[in-house]
Amino acid sequence: MGYEQEAFLGSGDLQIDVFNENGERTGELDVGNATVFAINAPSLEKKEQTGMRRANYGQTIKSVITKIEQELKFTLTDINRENLALAMFGEDSAYSQTAGNNTGSAESVTVHAGRWTKLSHRNLDSSSGNKPVVKNSAGTTTYDEGDDYEIDYQVGRIRPVAGGSISDGDELKVECKWLALTGGWKVAAQKTNKIEAFIRLIGKDQANDRNCEVIVHRASIEPSGDINWLTEDFAQLEFTGKILATADGTWDVIFY
Repeated sequence: MGYEQEAFLGSGDLQIDVFNENGERTGELDVGNATVFAINAPSLEKKEQTGMRRANYGQTIKSVITKIEQELKFTLTDINRENLALAMFGEDSAYSQTAGNNTGSAESVTVHAGRWTKLSHRNLDSSSGNKPVVKNSAGTTTYDEGDDYEIDYQVGRIRPVAGGSISDGDELKVECKWLALTGGWKVAAQKTNKIEAFIRLIGKDQANDRNCEVIVHRASIEPSGDINWLTEDFAQLEFTGKILATADGTWDVIFY
């Protein structure tokens, strides 16, 4: 038979199906661009017997593997809500804000010199005639924006201006209008202490123009790298995992 060269140059779409608290699969989710998906060499524990006869002294005459562990790692570059939830041991949810106002029912806040104080809403209305109205706790004095305080309209914060009429520790009454926020999302961190998932790489062997799948029946995964929010390059999320034994096996690869 002639030699058939079979190099491998892999690409693929990584799918992760997280088991819920009842141990049930919840559906395979495409996690986007994965730059690394690797399964490490097995880690073995062995019991070995050493020969003590003259002919085999010091040699291994019997070896039995008593434990096999195998780990995987993957790196994601899509920083979306589901991937961040994995990286933060968290729960993701939609985030929105309905447009509204508290006219006639001002919000009370205590402010501090040189520091921001958060108001209850974001995306405050900054249009003419709709800007916040800020008064003292008794409602008898109206302060001036720029002279007495400044507003962070995006986040929804207020800060006294040095040299203005507002003192450190003053309680203020703030009436404002806020605009709607739609399409946002939120991830609350450390909502779980265990993530187990079924993993499928739907791959393509570019060198031989053939399809392949790597199937990990169950793995315990955890974040292994920092989540860098200040970066000069594209951020990425790094994970490691331990492959677990199941009734279906540990992991398989299929070429077709």
